[in-house]
Amino acid sequence: MKLRYLLYPFLATVIFTTVSCSKDNGQEPLPDWWFENDSTSATGDDLPEPGNCDNIVVAHRGGSTEAGTTANPDNSIAALRYAMSLKCYASECDIYWTADDNVIVAHGDSNCQINGMYPWEHTVAEIRKAGNLSNGEQISTLGEFLDVDMEAGSCTRLWLDIKNITYPSTLTKYTINACRRACEIIEEKKANKFVEFICTANSTVMASSFLYASAGNINIGWMSNSSAAVYLGKSYPWANLSTAFMTHDGGARTIDEFAKAKIKLSIFVADSDDDMNYYMNNASDLKAITTNYPKKMLMKMGLR
Repeated sequence: MKLRYLLYPFLATVIFTTVSCSKDNGQEPLPDWWFENDSTSATGDDLPEPGNCDNIVVAHRGGSTEAGTTANPDNSIAALRYAMSLKCYASECDIYWTADDNVIVAHGDSNCQINGMYPWEHTVAEIRKAGNLSNGEQISTLGEFLDVDMEAGSCTRLWLDIKNITYPSTLTKYTINACRRACEIIEEKKANKFVEFICTANSTVMASSFLYASAGNINIGWMSNSSAAVYLGKSYPWANLSTAFMTHDGGARTIDEFAKAKIKLSIFVADSDDDMNYYMNNASDLKAITTNYPKKMLMKMGLR
């Protein structure tokens, strides 16, 4: 384990003394040494990079809805390969921490269970033994996803959705562990440039995940329906917002608000023709557009 991850619990206590309170009072700047690689870390010069990408389209759960969920279930290798075949900017997937300190790629049910199990209480082997995906694939680990995503010539990044745990109660520890362990796996694979995080709106989880992601020089977006001023106050450079939060769909947030604040903005999930057309026409002010229909979006953009 890297030195900065070992030091994290102490640093978090010093810097984030307010995160367990009901009020969200922001954070102090991190010390410079937090961002420095230790002697075993990969440097920017020797990290592999994705190929050139001509779009900002992110395939939600690999575009499984468009590709057909039976053969390409969400969070499957098959769905990832579908997004890669389209040369999408990124393929979104969901991550959970397991009891054997691993990270699986899967989406929990309404009770935050996978194959009828709370992932943080079970090992990867136990979760896999309980059932396969609809196409026969076993549930993948993050390491396995990275191995596929980093194949020669790939231009598609992984967007790792750090899932909030709200059942049987809000359990921030296990959500934070998913980011912590993911960062270690990413660094072991030298995949830092192939991955970006999107984090639940839970402010406690984001505060900790921001530390971990920053330590690995990995981009992380916060999915909070907060003003650009709040993002600036927390030094969070990227907002990943639902279409429902935007004024175009009756929400309070505007593209211009974030553009003026120089906060990167990405949108999810743009599926209707109206939403696709609106965000496509405003693409110059967006970091990315997530959709369940990536091929359709790319065709609208004249890119496929």
